Amino acid sequence: MPNKKNNQAAIDRIRTQAQAAGVRQIRLFFADVLGASKCIVIPLADLDKALNGQVTFDGGSIDGFVRDQEIDMILRPDPSTFALLPRIDGAVPEGRLICDIAMPDGEPFEGCPRTTLRRILDDAAEILPNLRTGIEVEFYLFDALTDDIPRTDDVASYFDVSVSDRGEMARTAIVNALEDMGIAISAAHHEHAPGQHEIDLSATSVLSAADQLFTLRLVAKSVAARFGIHATFMPKPIENSAGSGLHFYFHWGTDRPQHAEPPSPEPTPPDFPLEPSAYALDEQLDLDAQELQAFLHDRHEEPDECLYGVGGLLAHALACTAICNPLVNSYKRLVTAWDAPVYTVWSQRSANALVRLPNTTGSIKLEMRSPDPACNPYLALGVLVASMVDGFRTKQLPGAALIGNTYELTAEEKIERGIRHLPKSLRQALDELAHDTVIRNALGDHIYHAFHDAKIREYEAYRRAVHPWERKTYLRRY
Repeated sequence: MPNKKNNQAAIDRIRTQAQAAGVRQIRLFFADVLGASKCIVIPLADLDKALNGQVTFDGGSIDGFVRDQEIDMILRPDPSTFALLPRIDGAVPEGRLICDIAMPDGEPFEGCPRTTLRRILDDAAEILPNLRTGIEVEFYLFDALTDDIPRTDDVASYFDVSVSDRGEMARTAIVNALEDMGIAISAAHHEHAPGQHEIDLSATSVLSAADQLFTLRLVAKSVAARFGIHATFMPKPIENSAGSGLHFYFHWGTDRPQHAEPPSPEPTPPDFPLEPSAYALDEQLDLDAQELQAFLHDRHEEPDECLYGVGGLLAHALACTAICNPLVNSYKRLVTAWDAPVYTVWSQRSANALVRLPNTTGSIKLEMRSPDPACNPYLALGVLVASMVDGFRTKQLPGAALIGNTYELTAEEKIERGIRHLPKSLRQALDELAHDTVIRNALGDHIYHAFHDAKIREYEAYRRAVHPWERKTYLRRY
């Protein structure tokens, strides 16, 4: 807990800023285990109570917290997260704070996703100094949802511009709202499919990046609604269009990049041949991995850091998929189309590799490409950081990078090189998570079981449902 002097200074600072803006109420946000936004509204007069841990709520009412028990849990607002929410014309301005959760005795609640990420980052601090994250967020803006069917008049594709398009105007308004809240945006543009957009968040601390993604989803839906548009972060809303991904760029080292940049032009590949065993599992490492380290030495001050981070991400990729791709719908994006990653492969240049190591100078940068924007940002970033840390501690080497299209790998090549397929369903991903002790330990027992149980229920509801495709295909035939 902060000392009384620092806490009072934070209270005074926030109150001064809120009063200057005409704020009368403050929304205290927190995330449940699945990443859903929860909120309690307090009057500005109760700011002191909130920042001194005197605002409580019934934890038994929140999925994944303490169900079937009535227990007063404590909100712990983080003063650094104070911001003014986007203002609706004519409405009184509101403030925002993001909270951790504590038990009634003041101890951190092990089921709080934000607190869990804090714990993982504390463990990673020595191994990954100055760790920062930039995020590319893809999402759809639909004109209307009639009978839950998304529709858009947008016909644009990559980087297209249309000054009269409501989606373009809504995206611009979303970016402006985020910047007004103090969130740095490095880029925004139209994506591949009609109605699909991307907003890139500049690199910042991992906890701040999770807060910003948590905020972006709220702001996007709120601002889009003012244009009569529905914003969705569903991974695959349209069958024959590109899915929406969430790319994390991890930077660490002494230099601090300011932006989450797109991959740089790739260097000349090593002149040694990539033997089939280049993808060998860690117990089968051969000279290729060592040669690759020598090649990377010309580009990075500490090449082992890149390789161990990559190795950890690949080693735990299957288990992380349950957290990073948490919906039944997520697995309709992870198919061999639209450059979605489907194999445990890394590369400097392949557009559909799971992990990319773009050519950079200064601090190290890795790109993880499989997550989708429906994930809980605190848990997703937590398990990815924990994977990289485990790669360092166990000295996981990934083997040589792939050059080419991962979709063209033959079954024999994948077997020989130890390449695994990412889970093809939520149920398969949950099974992988159950057997990965590193990722389970990172989540903690409470969050693991709460998440697992909720997702099993979701999958079973989906499995038992009769879908329109089934009736269309089978009803008249049988």
